[in-house]
Amino acid sequence: MEMVKLGNSDLEVSRLCLGTWNMGGTEGWGPDDDERSIELIRRAQDGGCNFFDSAHGYGRGHAEEVLGRALAEGDRRERAVVATKLVHCDPERVEPSLDAALQRLQSDYYDIYIVHWPRPSLSLDEFLGKMCQMKEKGKAREIGVSNFNLEQAQVAARYGAVTLQPPYNVLWRIIEPEVLPFCRRSGIAVTPYSPLAQGLLTGRFSRTTEQTTGIRTSNLLFKEPVFSKARQAAAVVDGVADRLGATSSQVALAWLLKTDPIIIPIVGISKWSHWEDNVGALQVELSDEDYETISAAGLEVWNMFSADDTMWGWKPD
Repeated sequence: MEMVKLGNSDLEVSRLCLGTWNMGGTEGWGPDDDERSIELIRRAQDGGCNFFDSAHGYGRGHAEEVLGRALAEGDRRERAVVATKLVHCDPERVEPSLDAALQRLQSDYYDIYIVHWPRPSLSLDEFLGKMCQMKEKGKAREIGVSNFNLEQAQVAARYGAVTLQPPYNVLWRIIEPEVLPFCRRSGIAVTPYSPLAQGLLTGRFSRTTEQTTGIRTSNLLFKEPVFSKARQAAAVVDGVADRLGATSSQVALAWLLKTDPIIIPIVGISKWSHWEDNVGALQVELSDEDYETISAAGLEVWNMFSADDTMWGWKPD
């Protein structure tokens, strides 16, 4: 597994991060049980992955507990770089929330403590100042942010944030005009979630007539008239994949990796074959022509949205 530096930090992380949202115990979304999740985490680590992402909101801390159990064996925690997230709230809740998350992880520190969502109604400076105190106390090695716009990312940079976690993939391009260039200039790593657009870029919906069910029904990419256009763009990814002898998922991830070296995609898995498939993206080399073809197809979908849209049609007040 290729290792890269995480932004301006001293942390060295694998080029793919394993996300644990689908390990939060939500029915119908992810592995069947915790033991299976633990096995997947350990196998990924044994295969070279050292970067793991979680959040308080993933099953109300359940995913953090699962990750803690998986990393409690031997020196696994010391060999891992672990991030967790807290939604912007009263600054006085930052430390108690982190202490509870540390207990769930069975550790006395997190490598990265991330603001999950900003709340325009609350002071960002006060919250980030409290996050920095967690660094000073040794409870977090670094801080990061998620779902931040340019103005918010500029504030976060003043507090030393080393990573930004946005939604970003071939179809959802919200960070390209302003946020991605800012991160590049500022030395902030970009760790995108939903790099495969909740399965839209895996061939699952473009190669079959499968209908949207479950949590995806809340995703704007799966709502008409966007969904039909998204399937067309996904078919372009499928075509490149077929010609290269790769999978659609690998090509979609390769597109992200080629976009910028500061990008470290977060991928979720429910089967070991999913992880093996994702890792294969590191061996896929897209030509400039293929990259531009995919980019253009994805932009036709993204141009159906406005810059204020969120993938789930929701954000905190």
